[in-house]
Amino acid sequence: MSWEQLVTWIAAGLAIVAVGIAGWQLWLARREARAAVQRTEAMRRLVAAAEAHAEQSTKAAHNARAQAERAWEQIKLAQAQLEEARQERQTSTQTEQWEWAYAVTTSARELVDSSQELIRTAMDGQVAPHYRVAADRHYRQTAQRWQETVIKAVARTSPALETQQQIVRFVDVHQRLHGQLGVLLRAVETDTLAEGDALSRQVLGLRQELNSVHRHLQRTISASLSTPDTPTQQIAQAK
Repeated sequence: MSWEQLVTWIAAGLAIVAVGIAGWQLWLARREARAAVQRTEAMRRLVAAAEAHAEQSTKAAHNARAQAERAWEQIKLAQAQLEEARQERQTSTQTEQWEWAYAVTTSARELVDSSQELIRTAMDGQVAPHYRVAADRHYRQTAQRWQETVIKAVARTSPALETQQQIVRFVDVHQRLHGQLGVLLRAVETDTLAEGDALSRQVLGLRQELNSVHRHLQRTISASLSTPDTPTQQIAQAK
């Protein structure tokens, strides 16, 4: 083989190798291009997913904000309703206290008046017996109403300690007078009552004491009421 042929074969071999290397590089380039395209598609999908997630997050945040605003409005409404209910209950409680205070002072006043009328008819020799019987019946009915009223008032309103003490004093004096009134009526029926005797003095003394404790009871109950423009004015007029 001559030198020229050898060089030719070497050149041809080198050309083949160059072509092979170029083809290999072309294949690698195409593979890299396909990989780049795939990566680009993956990135595009990731971006789209991120955008969709961001949109969902925005909608969720908007919904959460709307729900929070509605919840706050409901809280404010509940607070307003609670305050209204509290005020209504307070007003109802005060009204009930005023009503029971008026009932107690009125029934106490009626009891004092009926006991005084019974004492007057019992000690007046000119009064017919049936008037004494009527006065006694009226007094006992009034005493029964007073007892029922004060029991319900104490149970419903839980009055202050000072008011309770005044009620107890009034009840104590009335019970002592009540016992003496029974003795007084028996003495009148048996015609054994003498003017100025010990029984008459005791009854008259208890009558005055009942008037005194009634005035204290009335003032105590009136002072316990917080608002003056209520039945307190009527209580003051019931003296």
